[in-house]
Amino acid sequence: MTSALPEYHVSGSGDTTIFMLHGAYGDGRYFANTERVLADAGFRVLVWNCPGYGEEATPSDFSIDLAGDAAAALIAAEGTGTNIVLGHSMGALIAPNAAMKSEGRVHGIILSGASVGFQNRTPEDQARFLRERISPITDGGMTVAEYAPGLLKTMMAPGASGDLVDLVGKVVTEMKTETFMASMKALTSYNNMPATQAINVPTLLLSGEFDTACPPAGMEKLAEIIPDSEYHMIRDAGHYAFAEQPDVFHRLVIEFLNRRFGR
Repeated sequence: MTSALPEYHVSGSGDTTIFMLHGAYGDGRYFANTERVLADAGFRVLVWNCPGYGEEATPSDFSIDLAGDAAAALIAAEGTGTNIVLGHSMGALIAPNAAMKSEGRVHGIILSGASVGFQNRTPEDQARFLRERISPITDGGMTVAEYAPGLLKTMMAPGASGDLVDLVGKVVTEMKTETFMASMKALTSYNNMPATQAINVPTLLLSGEFDTACPPAGMEKLAEIIPDSEYHMIRDAGHYAFAEQPDVFHRLVIEFLNRRFGR
C-alpha cells in the first residue's frame, strides 16, 4: 500500500476482488463477519477506511468526489480480473462515483442500505435526517458516541440484537465526531444521480424492511434507474442488514456473484 492510498486490508485470494466501502457512521471494522464469509466463499476481499476514518486525519476538503477518487485509485492499484464494489450507506454513494472514474475496471456493484441521495429526498425527510444526525451535535453539544447508540436502535429492526449488531454499535461509538460531520456535509451536498444513471454493470440492491435511514422505497427507485439491476428487501432487518440478518444478506450477495460472474 502506498501513502497516496487510504487505509485498507485484504483477506482471501482469487481473481474476483470485492471492494467494501462503509457508511458515514463507523468504519470498515463492522464488515469483519461479511469479510470472513466472502473470503471463505473463495473471493478476495478488500475493506477500506474511507479518507478521514480510522487513524487518518479528516481531510479539510472531504467530499464524495474526493472519496470516489480515492476508491478509484484503490481499484486501479489492487484490482484483479473481476472487480466488484460493495457500498453500504454513504459507501453506496461512493461506489457508483468510483465506478464511473474507474475506466471499465469495475464489473459489478452491490448497494446496501442505499438512498436516492439527500438532494432527492422530500423536504420533510431532509429535515428529519438532519434533525436526527446533526442537531444533537450542533445544538446539543453531544459527540457521536453520546447520541448514536439511541439513533442506531431506530435505524434497525425492532429487537435487533447479537454480536454483529453489538459490533456495529461499538465501531460507530469509537469514530471521530469531526469525521462524521465532514461526511454529513459531503453527502448532503452531493447529487448522486449522474453517477447512478451512468451505472452500466450488473448491480445488486439490498434494503432492510425497517430501514429508516434509507427506506426501501428509495431503493425501489434506484432499481428503476439502474438498467441491469436486481432488488431485494430483507425482512426483519433495518439499515444494517449484514449484521441484523447476516445469513440472508450473504446468501443474496454470493448468489448474485456466482450467477452474474461465473463463480
